[in-house]
Amino acid sequence: MEHPHPPIARYLRERRESAGLTRAALSTIAGISAGLIQKIEQGTRTPTLEALTALFEALEVPDLFRDHLVALSLSDRYDSSAPEPNIDVLDTDRILLDAIPYPASLQGYSTFDILATNAAWTHYFPGLVPGTTLLEWMLLDPRARIAMIDWHLQVHLCVYGFRVMSPGVVPQKRIDELVAACSKAPEWTEFWTTEPIAPTHLDRPVQRIREPDSGAVATMTMQALESMIPRREWALVVFCPVPDEGQSR
Repeated sequence: MEHPHPPIARYLRERRESAGLTRAALSTIAGISAGLIQKIEQGTRTPTLEALTALFEALEVPDLFRDHLVALSLSDRYDSSAPEPNIDVLDTDRILLDAIPYPASLQGYSTFDILATNAAWTHYFPGLVPGTTLLEWMLLDPRARIAMIDWHLQVHLCVYGFRVMSPGVVPQKRIDELVAACSKAPEWTEFWTTEPIAPTHLDRPVQRIREPDSGAVATMTMQALESMIPRREWALVVFCPVPDEGQSR
């Protein structure tokens, strides 16, 4: 695992600047001294869980990033590095995947590597097959712009998630490879250097997807589910239709 201080420091500094807050202003809101905030942002001080919680609340950090940054902070308290992830997909995993009627895939995080897909996934997202990454498909495959109604927002959110969650977890060489590949897209610089308008959407991922056959717009929730028993290093990503008001009662 890479050293956790730089990614924690960079994210908190960028989040503060995006919110238009000085360190003094953030100090008043979070109840933490401006000097401590400066040390955390410079990466010279590992924040306590209490300090992180206060900063998260003050900066309205999405839950997804809160969990990630806490995990990075805790990793610095142990001498041993994290083991290399085992992302093998077993036959039983594929049976489970194929039993889901909605678009579903197994993905490695936070590089969004596609490890396996079911038939519905292939139907809705042509070209997004095992061996590819979600980032490269969205940015470089023209079919992504057809399949994703809100392409610009969703890609921006995904790139933002990759930029925040990969450092300290993903080897820098792998990050550089993906950045080099995705930078061929004309929108890459915008996505990579700016924060999405509403990053909290990461906690409530609703997406509009085009029906491949009819062209109609389908509103779906994206759910990324982790496996506890048995332990898996991938996430099961499922797009589930949002019922209309009549169906939900």
